[in-house]
Amino acid sequence: MTDLTLAGRPNATERAILACVQAIIDKTKVKPSPQQPTVASDAELVGQLHGFVKYLLHAHGDDYARTLAELELSLTQLRALHVLAYDVDQASLKELSEQIGISLPAVSRAVDGLVQRALVTRAEDTADRRMKQVRATPAATELVERLMELRLAGIDEFVGTLSARERARLTSAMALLAEREEIASRCARPTKPRSRRQKDAA
Repeated sequence: MTDLTLAGRPNATERAILACVQAIIDKTKVKPSPQQPTVASDAELVGQLHGFVKYLLHAHGDDYARTLAELELSLTQLRALHVLAYDVDQASLKELSEQIGISLPAVSRAVDGLVQRALVTRAEDTADRRMKQVRATPAATELVERLMELRLAGIDEFVGTLSARERARLTSAMALLAEREEIASRCARPTKPRSRRQKDAA
């Protein structure tokens, strides 16, 4: 601490001036800033996220991965089934292409395979016979529900391994990420897909 002194015995005025100057010095001293949290580089963060997802899939997603392999469904077919089971009652090939972000020829080939396996039906659009309407069958709805249950079971298993400290920190991190609209819309635990009977009644 810097001390100011005056030669001799200061009078009342000098003491007041001295006190003011000392207060100014104390206020302008550079205070140590609190330690900032370590921020990972982009490469480090990508590596950490990749490692986490890889661990989650391999350590707690074996049943899901095994079932997918046995079904021999392509990623495009799987995405199409999810859209038809959860998002829409039926869709044209063009609408399905736009929903999953895949080219129309690729979606058409994927749907051909699903029709052959009796997982979707394809019929002419009553309003426009040039268009084809695609709809999931009850077997497809049951399949999508089973896959979703397997995926969630793996995540539930991982959550069960967390310590109280890990759970608290992960909850805080996820709450921050969930503030992003594109993530928040996907954070709710998926509901069961509607059955064909429920769709017909809607």
